[in-house]
Amino acid sequence: MMAEKSKALPFLDKPAALDGSAPGDVGFDPLGFTENFQNLRYLQQAELKHARVAMLATVGFLTTQYVHLPGDAYQNPNPIAAIAQVGYGVNLQILIGIGIIELINWDNTFNGTTPPGDYGFDGGFLKNKSEKDIATMKLKEIKNGRLAMVGIVGMIWAYLSTGQPTLG
Repeated sequence: MMAEKSKALPFLDKPAALDGSAPGDVGFDPLGFTENFQNLRYLQQAELKHARVAMLATVGFLTTQYVHLPGDAYQNPNPIAAIAQVGYGVNLQILIGIGIIELINWDNTFNGTTPPGDYGFDGGFLKNKSEKDIATMKLKEIKNGRLAMVGIVGMIWAYLSTGQPTLG
């Protein structure tokens, strides 16, 4: 019997752990993460976290180039230099906040019973939605998140290469 082929890369076999049940699962795992990590939930949580952060980062990257807060520390249109320019205190607060959120969700990340990415609040976006609508929203989130992950890397690379604003 021949192995089932990946929808994403039809010339490769579909990884055994990817059964198509997760939003956006099209059998794409060229680096073999699903074979090396036993906890598929952890991988799904990590992808969603990275996707959400990348979506925020793309907005923040563009915003820092064109919108500036009052004060000398915030006037630099270089989004890379802006990280260091605000000082250690601000960056440390952000890092500690992220660490607290990660510690609160530690058990849910590895052993939780809720779907990956579900932290108990959704802003009302899924309220009174059918299962089909919820599945569609989750698929949109992961697809836009994957695009944002590629996009933020491209924006950073372009800025470092040219020194020009992204939309300039």
